[in-house]
Amino acid sequence: MSELTEDLKSKISQEIISPTGPITVHDDVVRSWAEKTLAQTIPWEGYHRANLILEREQDLIKKYDKKTEEQRNQLIQREGETYCELFMDLLVKINKEETLQYLLTLVDQLLKEHPECITIFLKLSSKNPAFPFDPFIRLLSRSNLDWYTQAKASIVLATLISKSGSVTRTTGNLLDGTVGGAPVLSEENIKFVCQWVREQLRKVDEKEQCNGIAALQKILRNEAVRIPYAQEDGLHLLGNLLKTKVKNFQIVYQSVQCLWLLSFQKSVAEQIASTRIIHNLVEILKVVPKEKVIRMTLATLRNLLNVGNNNDLMIDSGILKPLDVLTAKNWGDEDIVDDLTTLNDALQKNMVILSSFEMYKKEVLSGNLEWSPVHRSEKFWRENAHRLEEDNNKLLLVLKEILTSASDNQVLCIACYDVGEFARFHPRGKVLLQQTGLKLALMKLMEDKDSEIKKHALLAVQKLMVTNWEYLSA
Repeated sequence: MSELTEDLKSKISQEIISPTGPITVHDDVVRSWAEKTLAQTIPWEGYHRANLILEREQDLIKKYDKKTEEQRNQLIQREGETYCELFMDLLVKINKEETLQYLLTLVDQLLKEHPECITIFLKLSSKNPAFPFDPFIRLLSRSNLDWYTQAKASIVLATLISKSGSVTRTTGNLLDGTVGGAPVLSEENIKFVCQWVREQLRKVDEKEQCNGIAALQKILRNEAVRIPYAQEDGLHLLGNLLKTKVKNFQIVYQSVQCLWLLSFQKSVAEQIASTRIIHNLVEILKVVPKEKVIRMTLATLRNLLNVGNNNDLMIDSGILKPLDVLTAKNWGDEDIVDDLTTLNDALQKNMVILSSFEMYKKEVLSGNLEWSPVHRSEKFWRENAHRLEEDNNKLLLVLKEILTSASDNQVLCIACYDVGEFARFHPRGKVLLQQTGLKLALMKLMEDKDSEIKKHALLAVQKLMVTNWEYLSA
């Protein structure tokens, strides 16, 4: 697993701030809503007359609101801290949804135009311990919050968390740095945002999923958040978003990027072995054509190398074939070429360590059969056919389960072929196939509507019936 060097930290920052590829549909919708929101006129005088804001606050916001970017820049350069504190105070004092959306949009705009203001917001904790996180947490805690307010409140909160220090509540021990000498991110803050993201990723509505994954991309830049997020069922939820039936490639890309960040934590990388994530990452390499998705997937798999039994899981998931296909292509991205080389070299060493039968056993137990050389090797069957009856015919019974319940045509064809080879090379193969019910399973497949399945089932039955195989023409 890669160490989190300064070079990698810089790469993480660049990757998240300026990801490869066009703007997403979700981002486009959010931007359109932001433009409509900022086109509104907010009655600041009315808020002052209602004693909701102070006269000084009214004057400050009117100096900033509806001004050009250049005018805003000059104000922030002169009075950056004043305006950061103003926005926090207004978010606390005002509850009207339209005005909150307006203020959140202004804050998000400010952080994009002036990233240095993140530090100013974080330093406000020395004046008010509720700042800068509580106003956003309070908003996200509301029930039935509209998706746009969620989008802006969560992305601002995530931006601040990504750059903050953190401290444990119980001991006060610093976890990952300070801002202005004072730790600002508590365990409660971390837990809240991890649970909020978890709930968004469980939603059916794609806009809410996008809000959650966009916030997660940012908060995982803070190392203190990674393990707590994994503890909130985070890996399982990301794994679901990686399934190749998901048609939104941007969500897939963002999910893989989150896993890439998580994979820098060894304990999280070890947890991944107990999920379907590696299998799903390999499936992405097989079917997703987008270069930016491939690049991030390879980088994540590289981080997972040599952690626990991840190498074996990659091999079991059939990674070698897509790696061969990808290696044969011409890539302009040096990172892709380097990751492909590293993955291939490491996994080939694993292949040498594993015996043919161990590889075959893993493949059968996984149920994902492919036409790898071991299936068609007479030498393999001559040396290992007897091992299929080990552990009370365990592998034979798994093959029977495949023949009776698998839905993939190729898997059924390969299982038929293997059963035929077992009958051909095991001295008591025909008897064992009769006793385990495999012969009956083959005979039923001889009536399958698929011509390839029917052909392989017939061929396997012929191997059961013929004593001198060399006289039977395939």
